[in-house]
Amino acid sequence: MVVSLVLIIGAFLLHNLLTKYNKLEEQKKEEQLNRAHFDAMISAKARIEVYATLVSSLRSFTKNTSSFPSEKQLQNYLKDLLKEIQFNDSIVVNYIDTNHVFKYIITPSQIDAPKLKGVSVRNFRPQSRIDELNRLMRTNEIKLFTPINLREGWAGFPFNFSARNNKNETLGYVTPILNVKYLLDYFYENNNQDTYVHKFLVNDSIDLTREAYYNGSSVFNKIKDPEYYKNFNASDDDFIYSPIELFGLSLKIGSAYKIKPTINKNINKIAYLWYSIIGLLVFITLFQYLKNSRLNKSLQVANNQVISKNKALEKNLFKIQTLIKEIHHRVKNNILVISNLLFLQEREYDDKNIKTALQESRNRIKSMSLVHEKLYNSATLKDIKIHEYITQLISSVEDIVRDKTLQLQKEINVDEALIFDADTTANLGLILNEFLTNSFKYSFKENEGNLLQIDLNKDQDYYRLSYKDNGPGLPNDFDIKTSKSLGMQLIQILSEQLGGTFTYHKYPENIFEVYFKPVPIHESDSLENA
Repeated sequence: MVVSLVLIIGAFLLHNLLTKYNKLEEQKKEEQLNRAHFDAMISAKARIEVYATLVSSLRSFTKNTSSFPSEKQLQNYLKDLLKEIQFNDSIVVNYIDTNHVFKYIITPSQIDAPKLKGVSVRNFRPQSRIDELNRLMRTNEIKLFTPINLREGWAGFPFNFSARNNKNETLGYVTPILNVKYLLDYFYENNNQDTYVHKFLVNDSIDLTREAYYNGSSVFNKIKDPEYYKNFNASDDDFIYSPIELFGLSLKIGSAYKIKPTINKNINKIAYLWYSIIGLLVFITLFQYLKNSRLNKSLQVANNQVISKNKALEKNLFKIQTLIKEIHHRVKNNILVISNLLFLQEREYDDKNIKTALQESRNRIKSMSLVHEKLYNSATLKDIKIHEYITQLISSVEDIVRDKTLQLQKEINVDEALIFDADTTANLGLILNEFLTNSFKYSFKENEGNLLQIDLNKDQDYYRLSYKDNGPGLPNDFDIKTSKSLGMQLIQILSEQLGGTFTYHKYPENIFEVYFKPVPIHESDSLENA
């Protein structure tokens, strides 16, 4: 619920942010349009000042000369006046008498080009305009009338002022007509022509272009203005407007984009898409987190159960280990009881052969007892350190059969870390017991240097037990495989139980060898512990 609430709030904030971004982009577009429109208006107003100066200069020239200038004088003055202004032929100065008849029609390069001299203005101007001109001749003001389409082929602004001589007598009126293109071109400068479209309205209704004035009168210019706003799909609501007061004439100017710029909606789509992806990832993460939490709780419960069962098993294992130790201890004690019985029985006989047989039995029993003693003291209750076992086995046999005056040198070459299981150790112990018993019976002599050497090494998958002494060895014709000796037969049987072989070599050394494998079920454990 918290995550959902956070994502909803985030989506609301993102929507507000994108809305503000879109508004800022809209404002930026509007500001660009306003800036372009404002710059054009500033330029147009500067051109208006040039208009005002030009018209005022013409009025001053006609008024202040000793006599009203001739058409040639007026043309020359016009040329001098326009040297610094790029009007070219885009100006016509008309002098019309009080009867509204054309007296002069002058351009900087021509006189009476349209052949209007002697023609009355009444022929193509309404009576309302004639009445306004009559009133104008009685004043000192400069009046700008609505634009007209000139026969010279362009639309112009007709300025009008009273024509007077130096005696202030009214001679008619002067009408300088200036090309509207000179003013309107300012709205298409600064490389804005491809971006913006402009609308020029006279009296809020009549369209004006750089080439023509559309008021129902004849249009003499065959050139169409390609930038006429009606050529584009800009609606009236797309325009921004500003008025210009031009010598009493109200000109309304509008500006708009030719192609209204649109806000790039891809940013919104990408933002919403990424937010949706993030929200989905958050929900997936939350789902996995909750799932893992439930799983962890289940695992914790299971782990607690395992720990509880392990503790119970450890208690049971401890009881079992204690019981096994007790069993080994009791077995060892029982074996010792048997050994002691044999010792007591041995004392009852004087026959040397009987005594020897009983001693050998005691040694065999002692080797098995020693295995149970080592298992009782082992931490695992199944592994026995062989070096320690062999050392104690030799000591045990010595205690039973050795003459105290016998000198014996022992070499035990067994890895002290080598460990075997109980079954393997018991079999090896019985084999070594037979070897030791035979050495004490037949090889070792008093007052001589007696040598005993035991080697136990690993040979690939097998172990090699070698036993030798410095005695004379077995007779040359002795065959261990056909021997009727109980000891030799016992060694043969035990070697086979170990999965190995028993051999004897007299030359070059007197040596017994047993190749064997530890009991397979305990082999890996023994090797790891070793």
